[in-house]
Amino acid sequence: MAYEAVPIDVEIQKLTAAERDALSRYKIHENINTFLENENVPVVIGGFIAGFLGVKLAEDIITDLESRVGKLSADVKQGIRDTVDIKLPTFGAPAPTAPTISDLITYIKAEIG
Repeated sequence: MAYEAVPIDVEIQKLTAAERDALSRYKIHENINTFLENENVPVVIGGFIAGFLGVKLAEDIITDLESRVGKLSADVKQGIRDTVDIKLPTFGAPAPTAPTISDLITYIKAEIG
């Protein structure tokens, strides 16, 4: 049996199934809010999105080229994938620091405009 430190003025009661379920949902909600309040979450999510879009972009380039010029060799396909991976912008930040989502949006606006 597990024991926890309980303040003197708190009375311990057995919870009903509905109360236990409500408490469990509250704790899950609290954990999600704690996760989302972390300042690094947008950076991590942005990194995943940028990585996904980079892979998608490389595959779209390969598909487009193959439809225009015919079958590409494995070396050419890998070269395209490597080029797209290398060319993701770092915005002058040191290598361990990923760009923020607002940095990515600013970069995309500058490239399109």
